[in-house]
Amino acid sequence: MELKHLAIRELLKEADEETAKISDKGGIMDTDNSMIHNLFESLLNAFERRSSLTHGSFNQENEEGYPFISSFEKFLVNEEAPENFEQLVEAGMSQLAAAIAAPSARSATGGYVIFAVYGSDRADYLLAALVRDRSSIALNDSLQPTEVIEVNLEQLHQAARINITTFKQGKDSYLSFIGSKQKGEITHYFSTAFGCTDVTPSRKSTGELIKAAKDFCSQHDLGEKKEEIVEDVVSYLERQRSEKQTANLNDIENLFDAYIPPEQAETMAGTFGTFANGGPYNVSHEFQPHTSTINRFSKLKAKADNWQLDFTKKALGPAQSGKDIEFDEASGTLTLKRLPSKVLDQIRATLEEENG
Repeated sequence: MELKHLAIRELLKEADEETAKISDKGGIMDTDNSMIHNLFESLLNAFERRSSLTHGSFNQENEEGYPFISSFEKFLVNEEAPENFEQLVEAGMSQLAAAIAAPSARSATGGYVIFAVYGSDRADYLLAALVRDRSSIALNDSLQPTEVIEVNLEQLHQAARINITTFKQGKDSYLSFIGSKQKGEITHYFSTAFGCTDVTPSRKSTGELIKAAKDFCSQHDLGEKKEEIVEDVVSYLERQRSEKQTANLNDIENLFDAYIPPEQAETMAGTFGTFANGGPYNVSHEFQPHTSTINRFSKLKAKADNWQLDFTKKALGPAQSGKDIEFDEASGTLTLKRLPSKVLDQIRATLEEENG
């Protein structure tokens, strides 16, 4: 990874305070400094270990309400200029101070905010993260224990990463962000400050989840169980939707783990969440199941001049499959089996009317 810019600033706020202040300390750091590189690597590793990422894009319909967005676009005009990066950092800190002081984030506390622009052969990124310090123990020259304060880079309280390359290409989901696992709007102040309110649409997360389920089965020797597993995933989404509940990758991961053979459990158990949350699927850790997308995967609807079909796909199979609805490719016919008594009565009554 090439580290292009890095800045460290401090956001001052205690829990339940109504205001937040930006410290005069810190600023742009020397990226040639080995300690700065070590700090950046630790920060990046901590971010990439997080599996509960939410993906999305800027709320560009309301850029005036989120000044960071326009500041980011101005930065892209000349990414190499340190002064452009410094202006971007100042805009970010200003928005953070306003967001963390909002009533919904009143109990949140400040910390050190690290901004880093870096890149590889595949993409360039902007990463912004909030970290705090912790006390530790060291030995002085006389080998006496002494307390030291160190930055806790292992625990990210809030973070947002913008895929600069994807943003320039005009694609969706160029944004990934994390928050604490607490419930409530306090977890969203960091992403809100940067205009990261347009998270992955439920339609996209729903569709990509089902695609990830199929690919995971194919890549992990679960091909024979793929149809059954995908049906379970779709059923889970339908159940969550009908109960007006969100879908959660942890729940779906547990569903997958139940199908993993014991001999593969050590390497495969607990991995589906990370698989679906990462690229190319970028399924949000939690999302609302999308009705029409679920129906597209779970139901088959067809219509002709004199009839129409509407049934669940799991009821369909080829001839001699034993499914309730069988399709014979050779004759081009569809056979309905095990018709309920009520349906049979309706058919008989209709035929009697036609023949009477």
